[in-house]
Amino acid sequence: MMDINILVTIDKNYCEQLITMLRSLAASSTDRFCVYIAHSTLSFRELAHIKKEVGCERVSLFPVKLSPELFGGAHFSKRISRETYYRLLMFEYLPAGVERVLYLDPDIIVLNSVRLFYSLDLGKGFIAGAGHTHGAVKAFNRLRLRLGRKGEYINAGVLLVDVAKMRAAVTSEQIFSFVRRRGRSLLQADQDVINALFKNSIVSVNPCFYNLDESTFKRNGLTLDWVQSKAVFVHYNGKNKPWLKSYRGSLGVFWKRFEPHASQAERRARDAS
Repeated sequence: MMDINILVTIDKNYCEQLITMLRSLAASSTDRFCVYIAHSTLSFRELAHIKKEVGCERVSLFPVKLSPELFGGAHFSKRISRETYYRLLMFEYLPAGVERVLYLDPDIIVLNSVRLFYSLDLGKGFIAGAGHTHGAVKAFNRLRLRLGRKGEYINAGVLLVDVAKMRAAVTSEQIFSFVRRRGRSLLQADQDVINALFKNSIVSVNPCFYNLDESTFKRNGLTLDWVQSKAVFVHYNGKNKPWLKSYRGSLGVFWKRFEPHASQAERRARDAS
């Protein structure tokens, strides 16, 4: 069985969250994972710490150091770092042999095998993702990004990408030019770029299974038992993070299971409960 390629883009502030996510990924199945870490600031010590704390031989780490000057004119904020833009250029820096990759934000827990999603037939598209917005917000996103009346606005925290197709369809200059032109009008930064620039190549999937956040959990009347058995990805998007004291929500129980400070005995006990 072929290894599953994973891509993450982080700075040093998200090392502990990445450890948590990768621990959950390793526990979700018996697959082998090649994890590409796109960054510009991580030290050898920080990378070694991630490897040690994940502690799974089936998870191989491959750091990809990029220039901190990339996307120098893009819009950043406290929640949007330079590194978030790096996923836009995956087709350039991932090894030529990587034809498909699963991009994951570090604020995600993987509960069930990713194999079925990873094998999804994308047809003529090259990106699969799930949307969270509804009603007026969804209509606003369609209008400001010219997505059309039926266009889907997907969350970029979980993206299945056919990298081979992307290489054939996109150039880095197209991306840089779009970011320069739109500037601060890209309210959600690179997520807006993905939805606007690649709108004709996006395959929409069900967020309950493939990008479940707190609002989707509540809106669909789901139970924690359902999430545990059916959901593949739980995503703690926005400001409501389960590692913060201010966290309010129901899905944090899954995050706590894999946190770095939890001992192996604690994790085994939680898995058995």
